[in-house]
Amino acid sequence: MKKSKFDTRFTALTAGVFFVLTLQTTGLLRGINELVNSRLPLLDTPLMNFLTWLGDGLFLVLFVIFAVLHDWKRERRLSDRTLAFVASAVVGLAVVGVLKFAFAEPRPRPLPGAHALSAGAFPSGHTFRASIIAGYVADRWKRFAPFAWAYAVGIALTRLFLHYHWLGDVFFSLIFAPWLYRLLILTEDIWLPFARRILEKFKVGVVEV
Repeated sequence: MKKSKFDTRFTALTAGVFFVLTLQTTGLLRGINELVNSRLPLLDTPLMNFLTWLGDGLFLVLFVIFAVLHDWKRERRLSDRTLAFVASAVVGLAVVGVLKFAFAEPRPRPLPGAHALSAGAFPSGHTFRASIIAGYVADRWKRFAPFAWAYAVGIALTRLFLHYHWLGDVFFSLIFAPWLYRLLILTEDIWLPFARRILEKFKVGVVEV
């Protein structure tokens, strides 16, 4: 696979991820977070709750199944892009859980049924799941990129209107997810051979796209 020696998009995302993390760590996001939250109405409606479900874990699982079946139907193998997507989703959700626990940022209003790894506000898990899907779709099917990112931003907005998250929570997830996906794409020469060997034991091949 051909890769650019300098990836402008990845560099910009890297800067964004560490910039927002720095603002969150130093408390500099608190002012804008509270301002935005105070200006947004609470829209806890059946429609808003259904829309936010499209960033839920079950929806991500359903999309992963779709992506795998799409590859299998076309090639009888998995693509390196789908493997990077699944790996970044798993790793990313683990990181999100750790960050929620580490920062322990209170939500604007309590989330029903939250536990230790989901009670914290920063970062938004729903927005991360939507953004990792959007990053993958935009990479695989570029003509659908605007719709994919409209979906991710839409999920972020539902979390804000439900007052389950602050602006900084969703903004971080919107850039962290594509950054992580891009990181795995750029480093696949390192991890892909190991993934191939594991999948070959189950008689599953991998094709580069």
